[in-house]
Amino acid sequence: MPATDVDFEREFEELVRDLRALPTAAPSSVRERVRALGEPARSRTLHDLLLMVSWRRSLLVLAPVCVLGLVSAAVIHGVVHSGGSAKQTASAGQKLDAQVQRGALEGHGTTTTPAFGAVTGVPLAPMLPTPAPGRYQDYEASLTVRVKDVDALHDRTAEATRLARSYGGYVAYVDESASGGTGRSDLVLRIPVNRVEDAYFRLAQLGTVTEQHLSIRDLDQVVQTQRRRIVQLRVLIARIGETLKSSSLPADVRLRLELQRDAAKQELAQVTGSNKATLREASLSRISLTLTSQQAAVAKKGGTSRIERAARDAGSFLAGAGAVLLFVLIVLSPLIVLAIAAILGRRAHRRREARRLLSAA
Repeated sequence: MPATDVDFEREFEELVRDLRALPTAAPSSVRERVRALGEPARSRTLHDLLLMVSWRRSLLVLAPVCVLGLVSAAVIHGVVHSGGSAKQTASAGQKLDAQVQRGALEGHGTTTTPAFGAVTGVPLAPMLPTPAPGRYQDYEASLTVRVKDVDALHDRTAEATRLARSYGGYVAYVDESASGGTGRSDLVLRIPVNRVEDAYFRLAQLGTVTEQHLSIRDLDQVVQTQRRRIVQLRVLIARIGETLKSSSLPADVRLRLELQRDAAKQELAQVTGSNKATLREASLSRISLTLTSQQAAVAKKGGTSRIERAARDAGSFLAGAGAVLLFVLIVLSPLIVLAIAAILGRRAHRRREARRLLSAA
């Protein structure tokens, strides 16, 4: 082994022996200074900051802020849309007036101011379809007319009754009632079809027309079917009668033919009655007339103010926001319940751990 290696090993062993001989315990003064420094400060995290803020204080601050923001948004929405509503309403009213005037001119009618006794429905009356000549039709019409008061209601009811009789018809039903300054009279008039148009115009002049309806059902095919069946039954009865005149018919055949003839006569009577009822229905129209004395609602001059429209729009906005909030709460309610349960469980766990540590100490 070379001499250099021996010297190196000897020096290494001496160094290790010297190091082992050095004292390992730190001086008491150094230990006291280290203890005085304490634990190093830990950097704050987001969780620590959230724990420092009380959720009750946060709720007291955020709740008024959210309510104030919602109310502000509702007020802005109402103010912005209130002006547009007035313009749209005025424009719609002008268009409606123009359409009414144009319809009146096309129908060869005149535009009248709505008043009791005035014929507001006259511009609609020229468009009343007339029964088709030469065809059987079930003609039904309904008419609602407003009159001035209860006294006028009684007079107009009597006038409608006289009018129906003057056109060769009759009153099938009448019911008149009055209470507290308002009244109502319901009539069912049966007017000959060939005079229903004139009668309808006369009835429309009893007051202000507020509603009208017309229904026409063709009965020509029904009448033709009934007549063909009547002819067939009469021919069948006549043939059976001719056959029964023969004296050579067996008794069983004669009995069967007599039963067939009796059944045919019964069916003939039924079909004949139905045909008469159909012809009677086609010859007389049915007009349902309703007379009322209820006053029409008087609109305010100038319409609603912008403040009222703004308040109404703001209320609608708040109602919509409340509905959305309620929907969100209903959808998220399971998650909210689970979150509350988790928070309460975590607190209970911490309390148990604190009690365990205290009892162990």
